[in-house]
Amino acid sequence: MASSSGNVLSSSQGVAGSSGNVPGSSQGVSDLGEICEYLSLSQNISDDDLEHVKVKFSNLQRDTTTAWIDPFETPLQNACSRRQLAEIVKKLLLHEMTSRGQMANDIYCQSLALDIAAGSGNLKMVRDLCELYPNQLLAQDNSVSYGLAIPVVRASNAGHGKVTGNLYFNNQNILLPILKDKQGYWATCLLLDAIFYGFLAWFHGLLDIALDIIINVPSVAVTKHASQRSTPLKFLALKPDLFHSHSAHSNLGFWRRFIYSCIMQTYDLKERHSQAQNLLKKMCTELPGMVKDNSWKEMVYGALLEAVKNGNKEFFIEIIKCNPQLLWIWKADSGRNLFQLAVEFKKDKIFNLIHGLDDRKVTLLRSYDNKNNNILHIAAHLSTPDQLSKISGAALKMQRETQWFKEVKSLVSEREVVQKNNKKKTPRQIFEDSHETLRKEGEEWMKYTATACSFVAALIATVTFQAIFTVPGGTDQTSGAPILLHDLHFTGFIFTNTLAFFASCISVLIFLNILTSRYSFDDFIVSLPRKMILGQSILFISIASMLVSFITSLSASMRHRPTLVVPLKPLASFPSILFLMLQYPLLKEMISSTYGKRLFYRDTKNWLP
Repeated sequence: MASSSGNVLSSSQGVAGSSGNVPGSSQGVSDLGEICEYLSLSQNISDDDLEHVKVKFSNLQRDTTTAWIDPFETPLQNACSRRQLAEIVKKLLLHEMTSRGQMANDIYCQSLALDIAAGSGNLKMVRDLCELYPNQLLAQDNSVSYGLAIPVVRASNAGHGKVTGNLYFNNQNILLPILKDKQGYWATCLLLDAIFYGFLAWFHGLLDIALDIIINVPSVAVTKHASQRSTPLKFLALKPDLFHSHSAHSNLGFWRRFIYSCIMQTYDLKERHSQAQNLLKKMCTELPGMVKDNSWKEMVYGALLEAVKNGNKEFFIEIIKCNPQLLWIWKADSGRNLFQLAVEFKKDKIFNLIHGLDDRKVTLLRSYDNKNNNILHIAAHLSTPDQLSKISGAALKMQRETQWFKEVKSLVSEREVVQKNNKKKTPRQIFEDSHETLRKEGEEWMKYTATACSFVAALIATVTFQAIFTVPGGTDQTSGAPILLHDLHFTGFIFTNTLAFFASCISVLIFLNILTSRYSFDDFIVSLPRKMILGQSILFISIASMLVSFITSLSASMRHRPTLVVPLKPLASFPSILFLMLQYPLLKEMISSTYGKRLFYRDTKNWLP
């Protein structure tokens, strides 16, 4: 999935007009330069300074002030976003708005003031201005004359949730006609911003706006304007992280998953998932009445395909429930159905849904694309680099690819397994050809790791073997028995040193077995990962035992001065902890992918009526 920022359809994309297109811009910039010389002052603005700037500002002609206005990048508005510049501009605008001078009745200046206040997130100023001129400011649409977004969209575009909520819910009677005008253009802009910002924990309230917009202007869910690149419905499909099944929930620890339905830190996460689900259901409820022509149908199709591409399980289920016939759509350029696309993009959450279908799954599994590839042919192709980059280590990448091929193979008949495509290749031939490079990389990775670990294990075996014959405290010259034979520390030394020696020897044998393996494609599923997990686990036991052996030996030798040894004992745990910190993430991922929660699960519960 593309990053969220790359797909954000902010309202700024739809606002017409810029400073570069307004006549007389050079003169405006010159006059603005005279004003901006005072904007470097600190926030502690004196009355003389404020009066000086007011004179400069009021001397500007209206045609020159409009020349440099750009609703998103003007120096004046940019100044309002900087703490050291904001106070002088805010004081100036409030003074002009409340005065009886020439500019007090200028609706343009009033709109500019509210625009700056909304864009900078100044809730107090927004409230003050709306109390003075509620109808004139909020009902004024300056998009044609000055290229200004309406204030509520300006605030939502900047991500100011409290300001957006205040403007929207306190002035719905004034705003709704404007939002519905122009085929719901401003409503679409506001809805896109609400979807992008509304689900973040610090922007509560924007989601309520999204739901309210769908209720009052339902057509905007699948409306695409010329200046916008997508629809709100498709944009929601691009954000699987808003829903329960995405990794934001699946990556929680055991206890946080356990209390997910209860309280504490997971409350915001649960609320976001619940609100996203409500918004999606409301959109789907309105879809049957909205999809009236082919263009709108194409937008719904596009949103569903994006949901598959991004693994948005909840979106996929709700859309298909809304219209089960959508289950049979395919991508035009490749001819692949939804579940074939799920295999192509390696989206297991979408693909697992096929088990919850009735006899329809047989037809979907046996379909062919434009190049006569069945679903196993598609699974045999190598995943894209961005999909593989989420997995660490070439061996684990190879394991994941083989798991996908084996899972799909288990669902198709023998005919699909041996069938050839237009290039006269069976699925197995495509899999081996496309994955040969990755297999070699996995082999090199496993051998390099095994070599490094076996060197460490051999070194530990050598040290512990020598230590057993040079026992602490020495031996009796007559009998040859250890002098500290009955000391508890000596007993601990013997036990831990022996354990370290044998553990290191076992790990060396395991790593040697890894080095001499055949490295076939199937070995990467369980055999090789299991050996690596076992070898590294025993190596850790060997390292820990060696360190404990050292401390017990030191304690036995310094039994008459134990206070010298006590401060050193915590140091024995440091190398073990460091080994865990460095190796545990990889070891955990390897254990999880081999023995942990299965990537594929066969829930046969029917989810589609």
